[in-house]
Amino acid sequence: MTAAPSRPTEPRLAPNRPRTAQAVSTASRIDPMRILRQHAWTLAFAGVAGIGLGAVGQVACSIFYPLYWGNVLFELQASPDSSTDVTTNDDRTEEAVERLGQTEAARILSRQLLERAVSNRDVEQTVWSQHYRDENGTFIPADAVDDLEDELSAGHKRRTAYFELSWSTHVADDVPVVLNRIAETYEAEERRRADDRFLQNRNAFAKQLTAQENELADLDKAIGVFITENKMTSLNDDRNDMLLILEDTTRQINDSKSFLTLSESRRTQTQDKMDGRLEPTFDDIRKAEQDPQLLDIGQSVNILMIGAEASKRKFGPNHPATLDSQRQITAAKQENDALLRRVVQRNLSADFKEYSDQAETYTALLAKFQEEFDRQQTRMKDFAGALSSVQQLRDRRDRLVELRAKQLEVIGSIDQLKARDDARRVTISQRAVTPRMLAFPKWKLMLPLGAALSLGAVAGFIFLREFLDQRVRYASDLQGIPNLRLLGMVPDLSEDPLSPERAERVVRESPRSVLAESCRQIAGQLFKQMDAGQLKTLMCMSGLPEAGTTSLVTNLAESAAASGRKVLIVDANFRRAHLSAAVGLEPDAVGLGDCLRGSCGFTEAVRSVCDGVDCVGAGTPDSRIYELLGTVKMDEFLAAAAARYELVILDVPPAVVAADGVALANRMDAAIIVARAFQEQRGLVARMAAQLSDSKSQLLGVVLSRPMNTAGGYFRKNFETMAKYGGS
Repeated sequence: MTAAPSRPTEPRLAPNRPRTAQAVSTASRIDPMRILRQHAWTLAFAGVAGIGLGAVGQVACSIFYPLYWGNVLFELQASPDSSTDVTTNDDRTEEAVERLGQTEAARILSRQLLERAVSNRDVEQTVWSQHYRDENGTFIPADAVDDLEDELSAGHKRRTAYFELSWSTHVADDVPVVLNRIAETYEAEERRRADDRFLQNRNAFAKQLTAQENELADLDKAIGVFITENKMTSLNDDRNDMLLILEDTTRQINDSKSFLTLSESRRTQTQDKMDGRLEPTFDDIRKAEQDPQLLDIGQSVNILMIGAEASKRKFGPNHPATLDSQRQITAAKQENDALLRRVVQRNLSADFKEYSDQAETYTALLAKFQEEFDRQQTRMKDFAGALSSVQQLRDRRDRLVELRAKQLEVIGSIDQLKARDDARRVTISQRAVTPRMLAFPKWKLMLPLGAALSLGAVAGFIFLREFLDQRVRYASDLQGIPNLRLLGMVPDLSEDPLSPERAERVVRESPRSVLAESCRQIAGQLFKQMDAGQLKTLMCMSGLPEAGTTSLVTNLAESAAASGRKVLIVDANFRRAHLSAAVGLEPDAVGLGDCLRGSCGFTEAVRSVCDGVDCVGAGTPDSRIYELLGTVKMDEFLAAAAARYELVILDVPPAVVAADGVALANRMDAAIIVARAFQEQRGLVARMAAQLSDSKSQLLGVVLSRPMNTAGGYFRKNFETMAKYGGS
């Protein structure tokens, strides 16, 4: 048998990218609309059942747990700005009113106020109070308040000057008794607090007034003593001259700092270049290249390159003279690079010396200017300090005089405001009345609530099950796997509207069927990628058995043959060989196994299937030795096949059953994955994609096999459209 020619070594169009250390994502992409359409009837039934449960809950709660609701409304009054205002002017912001309302609402719910409110004879006579009595029938306010703290609700009503106190209980007559008693207790407490607040404010202002008068007397005395001691009778005429000198010195300091910073920056950059922390700039290298020695070496390299090119044309690239010229060129270039580095380093050393000298000069100038600035600033501070001290004392005295006048005015206003009735911040606007209707339950609440809870529970169960299902079911499930392209989908045989007899040769036997059209579309994408990358050998691998890999191999081959290609299909599945039987050949005839064992030659194993398609079966049963697939014999077989055919397609065993496919991937140009819907897990497909991406073959994509036409999907309409168009 003659040696097969070697496989082409041209670069591929898009080799596999190396995977990063990040974990491969296999998260499912859930289509909510599809799921809702699939389970529309279930959700509708759940909604109807929820409405029924809501009706039952309405009747049951009306009998066993009725609630009556009531409220007390309080108004947040605007206090008069001064005692002379005839009416109040409400200029409070909405935020301020809301904050005040929430504060008063929290105060009315305080435990101390509630205990005082329920310790009342009217409250003790309510039905509600019967739940908080001891064995002797005595009412226990503390126990009642424990529940009231949880049941009472108080809060500000948005965009109003009101806040309310609300409560619900099982007896309607108890609502106004308890709520009005709490409101009256709060009103009395608020009145007492207002009186205490007026008294505290007046005492505080009176105390401040006394302190201000004492401080004013002390300040007058201090001003006189300071002026006498410092002899401050006029201003210093040299003040403007000192300011001009300071301004000029400041400008000189700033200029020196700028030049110093520039010199130090250049020195640091030069040091970093000398130490290797920064690369020399283009200007550094260009300056070094002007060195006479480098120019001489460059001319020598050009002369050597001209001689080497002449020797190559005269004697050939492998002639000793040519090779010797190449070595001389390499040595000359190395010498040139070494000398360039030395010259660059020498120039950098000179620059470093220059920048260092500049930095020292600017440092000395900066120290000189700074010393002059400090001296002038001290003179200015001494002059300004004395003047400022006098002015501060006078300003302080003026402020104290103004504060004393205002303090007297405030004390008078407090006394007048205390006598006004409208100075109270909170009043009762509306008292609680006996409720006439149930607050709970209500039909308009119970029926939607029952439906919502039922729908939520059923929908949550459906979506949880959908999320936890890790199988590949739809095309969207494959989109979460990175670097994996969906080539197409092949429907189940029973889903084809034209009902072809078998799937293995549907392209030839039922060319107008949906299966045939799907295979042709997949073949078109595959051949486009393989032609662009100059790929000739293709491996088809699935994760689990019964994925439809053999049917895809045969139909891809016949699609390629229909376009004028010469195709060879090879059964590399030694564990369960079906390819020969699928194309109507003897399954146990000589084939791949016999070629790998050396029992027959390549041409003896090839059998014709149809025009343009040949087949190499798995071989005789005794020759199907799995280990032979990973030997040099397999490389020789693939090389011989690639030399004789335009396209070679291998059918390999599933990845879960055997590792033959992964081993063969390193010997193939390209590979595709066949994933059967509702059978293979996303994690399995992701691992297969990762393994194939790490191999020498190019992973072209994945084919989704036998997706189910479920409610809410778009496959059935597409299949019917394809069938109608193909049959017209």
